[in-house]
Amino acid sequence: MTEQRNIVVLGASAAGLQSTHYIMNHILPTLKQSKKDAKYHVYLINPSSDWWFRVASPRVAASTSRMASEKILFDIRPGLKRYSKDDITFIEGTATGLSEPTRAVTYRRSGASIEETLSYHALIVATGSRTYHQAFSMSAATQTTLDSIKYTNEKVRTAKDIVIVGGGPTAVEFAGEVAEHRNGKPGYFSKVSKKANITLMTASDKLLPALRPAIAKAAEAKLKALGVEVLYKQRVVDASTSGDRTLITLAQGDRIEADLYVPAFGVEPNSSFLPSHLLDDKNYLRVNEKTLRVDDAGPRVYSIGDVASYSRNSILDIMNSFPALFVNLKRDLLAYNAMLPDEKPKGKDRLYVRDDKEMQIVTIGSGGGVGAIMGWKVPSFFVWMIKGRDFMVGMSGASTANGDSMKKEIAWTKEEAVI
Repeated sequence: MTEQRNIVVLGASAAGLQSTHYIMNHILPTLKQSKKDAKYHVYLINPSSDWWFRVASPRVAASTSRMASEKILFDIRPGLKRYSKDDITFIEGTATGLSEPTRAVTYRRSGASIEETLSYHALIVATGSRTYHQAFSMSAATQTTLDSIKYTNEKVRTAKDIVIVGGGPTAVEFAGEVAEHRNGKPGYFSKVSKKANITLMTASDKLLPALRPAIAKAAEAKLKALGVEVLYKQRVVDASTSGDRTLITLAQGDRIEADLYVPAFGVEPNSSFLPSHLLDDKNYLRVNEKTLRVDDAGPRVYSIGDVASYSRNSILDIMNSFPALFVNLKRDLLAYNAMLPDEKPKGKDRLYVRDDKEMQIVTIGSGGGVGAIMGWKVPSFFVWMIKGRDFMVGMSGASTANGDSMKKEIAWTKEEAVI
C-alpha cells in the first residue's frame, strides 16, 4: 500500500499562506515525480477562511471611510481552488495541540466541539501573533476583528480624549490616521484645528526603535503637526473601564482618563497550543535561526513568521526567510528514506541571514511619512508613493492571497541539491 505523507501548514498568515502556495507550485510537483513510494497531501489549517492584510489595519481601524475593511480582507479559498482536491485540503479550524512522539497535530473545526487528529510527515508552524487591540490583527474568527474595527471607528468618531500607547509603526501610523481623520491636514501656513485630544505615549525615550533618532524626531514633528501630543518614558501599568471611559494608570502613579484607549504596543505569539518545552521564555517557538527547523520537535518540523523565536515581528523577516525554509524543506523531503527516517540530507542547508540594515517605512497620515530603505533615509513623498496611498494593498494584497507572489521558484545550488 502507498504510504500517505501529509505536509501540514498551521496558520494562513502571510507566512503560512505563501508557504502553502510555494509548496503547491514548486515542491509538491517535484515530490510527485521523484518519490513514487508515497502519496503526498498538503493540509492548511487556519481559524478563518479570510486573510487580513495587517499592514493596512491602522487606516481601517481609524475609519472605514478612509479605507474600507473589505479592501484588506481577502478570501483565501479561490486561490487554493486552482490546485487539485487530491493534493490539498483547507481546514477552517484552530490548532489545539502538537504531539512530537506521534508526529500529529490536533485541531478543532470552526463551530465544532470535538478535536480531530492529523498526522504529519512535515510540519510548518506559521500561526503568527496577535495584537493587544484586536483591530490590528486577525487570529480568530473574522467577525471578531470586524467587530473591533466597528467599535474603534465609532470611538474615534466621537471621542474627545484618545490615548494610544506604543512607539512602533502600528502606534505611530494609527495616531497619524486618527489625528488626520479628526483634525484634518495642516496647511503650508496654517495649523490644524484640534477636535480631539490625541495622545501617543511610549515607555521608550524615542519613537520607532528600528529607525535612527533623527528619523524618529521627524516622525514626532509630523504627528505634532497633525495635533498629536507625544509623551516619552510613560509606562502603563493598568487600564480599567468605567462606563464609557477608561482610567489609565502610569508607572509613576499618574492617572489619565480617555474615551478611547488603544494598546498598540507589541504582540503575543499564537503558541498556546504548543508544548511548553518547545517555547522560549517569551512563549515563542524555539527555532534554529539558521535553518528554520524546530530541532527539538524532531525531523521535518519548521517555523516561520511571528510565532518563531528568530523573528522580529516584521514582514521583511518573513520574506527574507522564505529561501531558507523552502530550500531546506525541499531538501529534507526529497532526501527522506523510510528505512532511515531521522537521517539528515547530505549536502549544504540554505542558511537564513538576518538583514540588520535600517529598513522601515512608516506612514503618518495620507500625505507621506518617514523611513529608511537599505540604510538610506527616504523622503516623505517616497513614503507616500510606496505606502501612504493605500498601505501597499494594491502592491501585495491580492497577490499574497491568491498565491501569485509565489510563482517564482527559488533555485538551489549544486551543493544543496539532493537529487
